[in-house]
Amino acid sequence: MTNFKKITAALVLALAAVFSFAYERIAVLSPSGVEILYAIGAGDKIVARTDFCNFPPEAETLPSVGGFDGKTLSVETIVSYNPDLVYGSKGMHDFLQESLAEFGIDLYLSDGSSVQSVLDEITYMGKATGTEKAAKKLVSDMNKRIKNVKKAAGKNKTTVFWQVWNEPFMSCGGDTFINELVSIAGGENIFASESGWPVVSEEAIIAANPAVVIVPSDSWLTVESVTGRAGWENLAAVKNNKVVIVDGDICSRPGPRIVEALEILQKIFK
Repeated sequence: MTNFKKITAALVLALAAVFSFAYERIAVLSPSGVEILYAIGAGDKIVARTDFCNFPPEAETLPSVGGFDGKTLSVETIVSYNPDLVYGSKGMHDFLQESLAEFGIDLYLSDGSSVQSVLDEITYMGKATGTEKAAKKLVSDMNKRIKNVKKAAGKNKTTVFWQVWNEPFMSCGGDTFINELVSIAGGENIFASESGWPVVSEEAIIAANPAVVIVPSDSWLTVESVTGRAGWENLAAVKNNKVVIVDGDICSRPGPRIVEALEILQKIFK
């Protein structure tokens, strides 16, 4: 057997070993993680969630271990539910790695930084929970809907200001999954040259004169509070009634409902 074949065989055996069992008790620390598990038929494996894991509605009947922020979480509380896997988010729950390892509990850190990473995560979780067939179907359905959005969006781009937060103003940079959603749906993020979740000036927003302003519902703002800002009356978005409040749970979570978010945005950008 050649070295290449030996290496390939070893990798196959290693992967087979990893997924020779399915996780049965999962503590989920992110709303998108809960949505993914329910979407692939593994919701019954969730033993605990956080206060912000509110979809689907039945998830709210599960016990909570605290808030999404790592500072509000207690390792002891998580361990008390006897999970064999803790499903968290990269950059937020990395600190749990060492403590959970002491109890023999695996940690998966979601990296929902792109549409593809969400699709890959769904596939992984299907394998890890014994729901691979359902996960594969979900990914296939999502890809079809993404393709349809791209086709409907066309080539003409609509300039967009996505307001993540107010006071200070925050938006999304070009390396975020929200920027990718905007682009796929036919929009052009006015802060795509930035990275992460930048604090931006009101002057920069006005100078860019976006044709659409998107405000997630969890910002607690209204259309009137945005359009009534001093100096905003001449924005193209304000003049054309294109300041839109979108459901933050749908449009801001890197989970299976990103396809719904794309469809919502595509209609707004038309």
